[in-house]
Amino acid sequence: MKRHFWILAVVVLALALALAACGKSAPTQAPSETSAPSATEAPQAKTGGVLRILTWEGYAPEELVEKFVKETGIKVEITYIGDNNELIAKMAATKGVGFDLVSPTLNYVATAQDQFGIYQPIDLSKVNKDLFIPAYWDSILKNSEYEGKPYALPFVWGTTAMVVNLEKAPDAGQSYLDLCDPKYKGRVSYRAKYDTLYMFAYALGYDPAEAVKSEDEYRKVMNAVRDKLIECKPVVRTYWDSRQQLEDLLKNDEVWVATSWDAIAWTLMKEQPDKFKYVVPKEGAVGWFDTFAISAGAENVDAAYKWINFIMQPENAAVIINQTGYQTASQGAVELASPEMAKIVAETLPPEKMATIKWYFPLPPYAQDIQADVLEQVKAAESNK
Repeated sequence: MKRHFWILAVVVLALALALAACGKSAPTQAPSETSAPSATEAPQAKTGGVLRILTWEGYAPEELVEKFVKETGIKVEITYIGDNNELIAKMAATKGVGFDLVSPTLNYVATAQDQFGIYQPIDLSKVNKDLFIPAYWDSILKNSEYEGKPYALPFVWGTTAMVVNLEKAPDAGQSYLDLCDPKYKGRVSYRAKYDTLYMFAYALGYDPAEAVKSEDEYRKVMNAVRDKLIECKPVVRTYWDSRQQLEDLLKNDEVWVATSWDAIAWTLMKEQPDKFKYVVPKEGAVGWFDTFAISAGAENVDAAYKWINFIMQPENAAVIINQTGYQTASQGAVELASPEMAKIVAETLPPEKMATIKWYFPLPPYAQDIQADVLEQVKAAESNK
């Protein structure tokens, strides 16, 4: 089964992470790939200090934080975020001061740098390239380029689709429009975030990745999605914001049908395989790739690179895979992943489903503003229950 997990990763490479980055920044020293740390390099002496990380739930497991502190003497302070807009807002407020290492989704890296200058170019001389799956390394460096310099490294990738309660809603998940089905009234949940906008756009027959090239066209598509989401409000129990919240809603049978990150659904499937299932509707899953980026205001840059080289060691990255279900760019980590998790992934994301993934696309500033306006209108609208 471990081999099946590896095959899935290879398939994703072939499906292409074609996220285009764009923009310009102030001149900075170009990174160098010389003198990269060796994979067999002896552990460095403990250096102390504090590493401040802004990241997603599950990306810094407690056991790995404790191991890192023990090995390096560096304390770790973690702030969690719920979406990229929150991450960007926190960083933009101080030009990155207050954080050293962050994990933006790839399609937000270059545009955020263009608008706010919140990151600094990656210093490849401080990164152990051998720890990364080569294709992911090449793709993320290329697609995070900003004025010819890479601003991100590959970390974690995954998909968003639907999770269903097989006991209560066995037929749900054929389409994202099932989230509007009156027979599930009061038992539906999804995020009032950008991924839901994309899902409904595809379900309504639009291609947001193409529409985003024109401000007028994108506004037209997003307004159509807004109208549909407002129409569906009477069916929705609540909008979920965090992994834990969604897990609780599902486990307590408060929600039967929901949008879900694959890792949330896979964790539930491990615990109750006869009750929950991750389902990719006919419109396809939405795909994302989260990265490592160094804050422009980082005060402990060396610690940030130490963490990257630490967390991407296969035995450490495998902890993230096994605990959360997220898939990583660590070379060899998949070989150490739980066979049980590999089996679940292979069953719910076979090659034919992988081929339908709609990858996140770059968002120009006007698209971000349109999405924010639409989401506010949806949340403010009366549900007419």
